Amino acid sequence: MPERRIKSIQQSGRFRLGMTFTEVLVATLILSLAMVPILHAMGSVHLFSAKMEKNSRCLILAQNQIEELKARTASDYASCRSVSNKDLGEGYLCSIVADGDSLFRIVSVSVGYDENQNGLLDTEEILLTLRTGIANLQEEIK
Repeated sequence: MPERRIKSIQQSGRFRLGMTFTEVLVATLILSLAMVPILHAMGSVHLFSAKMEKNSRCLILAQNQIEELKARTASDYASCRSVSNKDLGEGYLCSIVADGDSLFRIVSVSVGYDENQNGLLDTEEILLTLRTGIANLQEEIK
């Protein structure tokens, strides 16, 4: 049956190939309305991904600093001291605060990305802070 219809349209001279300008405009409008939210979502995902990558990198760097500090203090407890704005490379900075006495210290390691590239880890640039305790293994408890 569809073949008869096409033939009758062809015979009457009204059979056309292609689309009208109005159909193209409507299709373009529908496509653009669908693409705007998709592109917005893709941009948001990219920003979220970049932020999560920075947070993950900060976590790894902070854990490395704590492990390095624990390894150093096993042989030299006096090396457990505060440090400000230690450069960890690639724009990441670290500040270490060690409070306590000769037997036990609470250590806070703050890591962040230096957004303004001034070489200082500002409060708003800190992405992660880890705290741990380090005991003096060389000192005998009496």
